[in-house]
Amino acid sequence: MDKLNFKSYSLDKVFEIKGFFSDQKGDFLSDNMLSGILTYKHDNIVLELFGNLNSLEDEIIGTVKAPDVIYGYTSDGKLLIINCYGFVYGIDHSPGFTLSKYHVKNFKIYDIYYQELDKKFPEIIDYLSEDQIFYYDFSFDNIEQWVGKSVFSKKKIKGELTVETKVSDYQTTKIFIPTRNLYIEDRAIASIDYNYLNLSSRYYIRISNDNDEITFTRCHETACQVKNYIELITGTPLSFTEITFLSQFKLVNEDKRLPLIKGKYFFQHNRDGKIWEKYKYEDITLNALHDNFAEIMDQWFTKSEKLDFIINQYTKNLHSVPYIEDSLLSTIRNLEVYARNFHEVRIKSYERENKNCRKKNKDSQLRSKLTFLFENADSRFKEIVRDSFGEFSHYIDSIIQTRNYYTHGDVKSKYPKLLTDYNKMYEANTVLQRLLHYYLYQELGMNYNFMDFSYHDTI
Repeated sequence: MDKLNFKSYSLDKVFEIKGFFSDQKGDFLSDNMLSGILTYKHDNIVLELFGNLNSLEDEIIGTVKAPDVIYGYTSDGKLLIINCYGFVYGIDHSPGFTLSKYHVKNFKIYDIYYQELDKKFPEIIDYLSEDQIFYYDFSFDNIEQWVGKSVFSKKKIKGELTVETKVSDYQTTKIFIPTRNLYIEDRAIASIDYNYLNLSSRYYIRISNDNDEITFTRCHETACQVKNYIELITGTPLSFTEITFLSQFKLVNEDKRLPLIKGKYFFQHNRDGKIWEKYKYEDITLNALHDNFAEIMDQWFTKSEKLDFIINQYTKNLHSVPYIEDSLLSTIRNLEVYARNFHEVRIKSYERENKNCRKKNKDSQLRSKLTFLFENADSRFKEIVRDSFGEFSHYIDSIIQTRNYYTHGDVKSKYPKLLTDYNKMYEANTVLQRLLHYYLYQELGMNYNFMDFSYHDTI
């Protein structure tokens, strides 16, 4: 395990933090604090203490309750605020001491400029508990490729290749999200290792409201939605790599900010990211979208309530490896939700005009929704269905019967058009996923690209 510090802690690394801990703010820097180790892994965060905090055994469910919030002071002077699951999951008794273990939901670690703060620890903790911050920075897998900009430039001087950088010339994209009352802006940092003369760059997205205070919770929700958007348009799972924020500052020379309290946020999450192929998503990078990005984000957040269920299900499948049957059911459900949330009035009118859709049962409702979506989408979708499945009506019947069989678990003989060949099921699911993608692009004002439609490259 590498030895890290506040600056190098990140969500994609494994590290330990040694310090002293208590569930009482008033115990800070007193002998009542317990020594311990906080171990961070992306899928498991554990706090081990040499001793017991104020805990209480629950005789009914057989667990030992523990404080929901634990405070810590690290060996290098950083402040920790740790949110636990509220129970002790392990107690070891050794000669001379007791070792108690706590599962951690998430924690924040703060780098504090104590000399400039006229506050004691309980006051600092109370201030931080109010959740107010001034900006929130985050980065994620493949952010450099998605931003699609460079802080370096190259040119030939006297026949020799020269690489140079000037971060002040970096062209940021800053947009305002009215529904969130927040600004989103991409930023970049360039650095050089003088020992080996290596150049490197780091990109991140900043969420702020200029100099006004905002809440950490609102910023984190916004960051998650931005990440979900990128997962949607690329069809790849992404994980956060770093989350930092500014809780307090003071203005010094020429109105420059001197950070007084900086923080980092860590939580349990999946790390299923894949390295993107170069140039694969160049048409949908931030640089390529440019001025359109503001309108896309406005639509994304304005319609978030209607899209939330669909996007949550979609991204959940990206971060897991569901069976093809489960993936197909999820795609059908997402299309049903989309049709209801965005086209319910038009679909009811469509049902009145078409005899095949007048029967009032669940099968006819799904049939009318799917048929409506195909008929109002690009004609190439029906062509793809006919090429792979023959008659369009047969394809719809197969989708409905497959959904019913895997939902109700009835005997197969009741479903003569049930998809049993997994290759065909995979193809059917891919078409439906693409159809959903097509409509979501429309809602965001984006152009859907049919160029790389392939059963081996699902979204």
